[in-house]
Amino acid sequence: MQISDLATSAALNSWSVMSNFMILLGLTILFVLISYRSRGGIISLIVAFYVSYALFLVFPYTHDIVATGTTPLLKAIISFIIFAIGCVVPFMFIERLVTGGIGVLSVFPRFGLSFLAATFLMALAYHVFSVNEIYTFPEPMNTLFAPNQYFFWWFAAPLLGLLLLVH
Repeated sequence: MQISDLATSAALNSWSVMSNFMILLGLTILFVLISYRSRGGIISLIVAFYVSYALFLVFPYTHDIVATGTTPLLKAIISFIIFAIGCVVPFMFIERLVTGGIGVLSVFPRFGLSFLAATFLMALAYHVFSVNEIYTFPEPMNTLFAPNQYFFWWFAAPLLGLLLLVH
């Protein structure tokens, strides 16, 4: 009986950990699929995220447009839409530049960069799009992404990943 109890307990603990990070896992899988779309897909996406964030910050009407949202949900959606629009054109342009200069990424760099892109987007969701005001993330996610002092590290992680994983 003890072995079955231990197995059940381990399975429940594993499921609990996995369910806490389902959003992060889902984003990582999405970005892995994007990375298979073209040779430089994930690299282009990461660089486009940085360009889009810069555009989001300096666009003179961002605050006014986001303020039109009457609820925190609408404000988060509007913020994300502005970010996504700012990501599309840079992604297409950067993808044209990047695909000619790199070889095919193996599975590990592809997955690693996809995971780092997902963490970058989660950090933006917490600190820029204020998604935590409309959705209660599990405590392990809050521990990783909510502290303000961690934002810089999640922001820098994809760049470090590009430096270390792309040759």
